[in-house]
Amino acid sequence: MLEQRYQAETVETAVQMGLKDLNLSESEVKIEVLNPGKKGFLGFGKALAEVNLVVIDPKLKKYESIASLKARTSKVNDVEFTEHTVSNETNDVKADEKVNLVTEAVAPEAPIENIIETPVEETIVTENKNTENTSIEATKNYVEMIIKAMGYEVESTVEKKSSNEILINLNSKDASRIIGKRGQILNSLQVLAQNYFNQLEKGYSIVTLDIENYREKRRETLQTLALNMSKKAINTNKPVKFEPMPSYERKIMHQILANIENIETYSEGREPHRYLVIKAR
Repeated sequence: MLEQRYQAETVETAVQMGLKDLNLSESEVKIEVLNPGKKGFLGFGKALAEVNLVVIDPKLKKYESIASLKARTSKVNDVEFTEHTVSNETNDVKADEKVNLVTEAVAPEAPIENIIETPVEETIVTENKNTENTSIEATKNYVEMIIKAMGYEVESTVEKKSSNEILINLNSKDASRIIGKRGQILNSLQVLAQNYFNQLEKGYSIVTLDIENYREKRRETLQTLALNMSKKAINTNKPVKFEPMPSYERKIMHQILANIENIETYSEGREPHRYLVIKAR
């Protein structure tokens, strides 16, 4: 099998680096995301994204190694090489260029056939609603694109829970991998979805990702954990510190413990390593 691994700041940069190195297009390879990468905080915990590019074009199977595949470009005539290189370099991203999936996300352009003259009598409320629906659909597609780039098949539906709550329900046979350890991958995807939606919409809405009712199951787990650890804090008269949690999970813990006497809760540390503390009064 012809395959090669590449590392870069982001998955997208690593893929483009690999395509340029192999002088191939995306249709000629299968992209396997081995590590989505991690930005870290203040330089700590940073990890490069890593992808594996597997050549799938039957016409290229005749090459016995990656080295011979790369060497093929020297055998074609100058005209073909120049044209192919120019075509590829148009889409290249420099290896040292940081491409942030959150901050540089742009809403897809509307098809030309959808750009029609808006009737004068159309109300602003209807226009805003249609814009929001477009943003929600774009966010759903954005999440699906990332998960598929990770190598997992996924489908999703959208549910408007309230005027400012959007639920994207994911469906995949690889649910456990998409959730990750203690929901870390699902939480990261949720942050990406929230930031992407915020770039498309000026109004405030909460975007939640769920798969196989994980959020409700997680809430039940947090409730049991909170109650057990509150008893420990009271019995030992020592503060109990939890592992770092996303802000909304810490909020759930605060709410669960708010009505328990003789304890207090607070958060310490900096994101993304901020954690909850239970202390006996």
